[in-house]
Amino acid sequence: MAPDSIPAEDTACKRVLAAIPDLFFGSKVSGTAKQLGISVRFAGSRQALVEAAHSRPDLVIVDLDATAVDPLGVVGELRSFAPSGAPRLIAFASHVRESVLQQARSAGYDEVLTRGALAANLPGLLASLRSGRPEGSVRSPPG
Repeated sequence: MAPDSIPAEDTACKRVLAAIPDLFFGSKVSGTAKQLGISVRFAGSRQALVEAAHSRPDLVIVDLDATAVDPLGVVGELRSFAPSGAPRLIAFASHVRESVLQQARSAGYDEVLTRGALAANLPGLLASLRSGRPEGSVRSPPG
């Protein structure tokens, strides 16, 4: 399961773009999304992420450890595609990386979560895409 090899399903009503180099966690995201009928496309480089964002996904999830996508530097570019209708941008990292989590908040992600919070709330977060609610039940930990 190479990061750039999973195509988006055109038949899904909602789409997620993810930059998650950890194959186990990526599989968790993909499996949960599939159960909900949501398409997931993975990007393994900054160029792949930016190109895939042109397809206007509903949600972009970025692992702050995905150094190949430049997670802190790519936020502005992702927002530039459709300032009024930009996809929701979520970043995550281990809870022990508080300074990186804070940097992601400052960089402009809509939500910044610990890996544990994202894992625990993933079904609800993805289900909120299907229900049309703009904000899921996930809250960023205090910074």
